[in-house]
Formats: sequence, C-alpha cells, structure tokens
Amino acid sequence: MKGTASRRIAVVGAGLSGLAAAYRLVQAGADVVVLEARKRIGGRVWRIEAGGLPFDAGAEAIDEAHRRLLALADELNVSTWRTEPWAGPGELSPLVAALEERIAELAARIDPAHPEETDDASMLDAQTLHGWLAERDASAEVLAEAETHYSVASSSVSIRKMSLLAYASKVAAGAAPTGLTMRMRGGPSALAERLAARCEVQTGTVVTGIEQGAASVRIELADGATVSAARAILAVPLPLQRRLHFDPPLPEHRRLALARARYGEVVKAALPYDRRLTGRLPELSAAGVVYQPDPSVPLLALFAAAGAARRARTIESLAAVDWSRETFSRGSYLIFGPGDLTTWGRRLPEPQGRLHFAGSEASSLPSYMEGAVRAGERAADEVLSAG
Repeated sequence: MKGTASRRIAVVGAGLSGLAAAYRLVQAGADVVVLEARKRIGGRVWRIEAGGLPFDAGAEAIDEAHRRLLALADELNVSTWRTEPWAGPGELSPLVAALEERIAELAARIDPAHPEETDDASMLDAQTLHGWLAERDASAEVLAEAETHYSVASSSVSIRKMSLLAYASKVAAGAAPTGLTMRMRGGPSALAERLAARCEVQTGTVVTGIEQGAASVRIELADGATVSAARAILAVPLPLQRRLHFDPPLPEHRRLALARARYGEVVKAALPYDRRLTGRLPELSAAGVVYQPDPSVPLLALFAAAGAARRARTIESLAAVDWSRETFSRGSYLIFGPGDLTTWGRRLPEPQGRLHFAGSEASSLPSYMEGAVRAGERAADEVLSAG
C-alpha cells in the first residue's frame, strides 16, 4: 500500500456512498484506500445478467429531485433516460388517500435535516402508518391496500413498523416527487464503476474491527492484517456494523441504533420473454411490482418487498436476488420504526472521534441512492475540514 497512516484516509465499504466519499477525497488530493468485503464493488448497486440480458438486481430507480446523484452522474458522463413512474399512479381508496394528504401536510412543515424540531415530533414518531389508519377504523381491505401501496411497492417493511414522522421526513427530503421516472444508462453500476476507477479499492477485504488512537485509526481485517489511517469513513449497512469490534466503544445512541435498526426484505427477480407484451406496466399487486426495466430489452422484472418478498422466494427465475440473504447486506435498507428517528436515527451522521459515517442511513434520505451520495459527500467534507 502506498501512503502513510499520518495522511491516509480509509473508507470501509465500496457501495455508492463509500465510493462517492472516496472520489471526493481523491479529488481534493487525499491518499485514500477503500476496503470492500465483497469480491465486487457497488454494494446494493449490482447489475447482473438474466439469460444474457442486463438486469439491475439492486438499486435502480431515481427521481429528477435526486440532484446530488444526478450531478455526480453528469460529472462522470453517465447519462440518464426517462421511463414510466416506478409503480404507476394507481387509484387509492378515500382513507389511504387521506393518509397521503396527511403525509404531504407533514412533509411541508418538516425540516428534513432536523425532523426532531417538528411540532409534536415525538408523538408523530411514535405513530405508525398502520396506527394512523387503525385509529380511523380502517377495514382489513384498506389496511391490505396500504400495505401494498407503501410496503410491497417500496419501503420493504410492514406499515405496522413504519414511523409516520420518518416517512413524512423522507418525503420532505425529496424521496420521489416525480415518481422515480429516471434511470441511468448502464444502470447505477456504471456510476459505481467510474467512481471506483478513480480510487484505490481493495475487494475481498473483510473488516472485523476499528480501533482509534490519539492520532490515527487502526482497522483490523479478518486475515489478521491491519490498515492504519489518519481517519476512517464507515459506509456499510448497520447490520454489518453489528459484527465489528469498536475501540473505544460506540456512544450510546449508536449502540441503540445497532440494536434496533430495522432493514426490510426485498427480492428482485428477472425473466426474459420472447412474445409481444400486452397490458399496461408497471403493475402493482400484493405480489409486488411487475415492470419492464428497459423497453428496448425483452426482460420483465419483479420487485417484491415486505410480505411479498417471502412469497417471491419460491419463484423460479434465471436471475433472482434475495437481499436479506446477501452476506454483506443482510436486508434491503433502513426503515425507521416508531420512536427511532427522534432518538438515534437523527444522530446517525454524527462522527465519533476520527471515525466518520456514510451510507444512505446517515442522510436525510435513507433507502435511496441519492441519500447514499449525500452522506458520502458530507463525510468527505467532514474529513477534509478536520485536516
């Protein structure tokens, strides 16, 4: 390895957030090494083949409001194109439509950088989407509709476990105002590859512990080796952070986060076809979202989250990825449950000494690639400001 601990920056995790952080640091002249446990880069960004056809088995859909992600793609000459809204507009029952209006009203007065400052924040954070509907005597049919609309189509955990404040805060931060109608040429993997090409990335490098000293950080690896750096950025999902040894121990709010963090279930599957498609896509049902990723590619895809993910595991497909069973993901993405955001969730971006935190979880827009880029660039700025 080149460089010395006195000026090297180590980034743990070569997902989109870690790569964005490393790229910005390299641009600023820093000596950076990225340590990635997988044998590939990208994390939850992953383009594979289904019968010889390209398929984004991980993150895929973006929105024109995702400005940091789009700016980074433009900077690295990754072009975009437009398609149908992610799950289609659909027609909602009056009570689910009223919940949508309530979420929009809350989002209009939430500062996504400080959701805890919202009036009645603790009360709103303690309430779930399911609870809001149940208080209004929602029928079983309406609750099932909401489960499909919110959980199966996107959020990947049951509405019983989704904080109303956290969901509205995500909307306020720019989750999907235009329906996620944009895609990247070559998929988000194209962006990850171009970021990685500008950094030193060591794949197959499993981190087991992070020890901080007065003037440096020592990163312990599974093979017994260590990497020394002046500072480190941790950009891996919280379920993986649970496996790491930290010295000194993490502060209380981070220990609480590791104990309570809830990642959803998602299965994505692809099936090539050889007949002309009929009917309108995308189609949303309790089984998931069926869509055509690219009209020029004869491939159908299924995105099945929450309860639909469990059913989708039985589907025979040329290409299917169950993100809950991916060794270095252990779930889809972080969804805040009741009480999480106002206690530990809002504090996930806070650094601890020489250790900084990235990942979409450490942004105002968790569960989106935009959040991953925002967090990575923010962590890089912190490191550069610290000197």
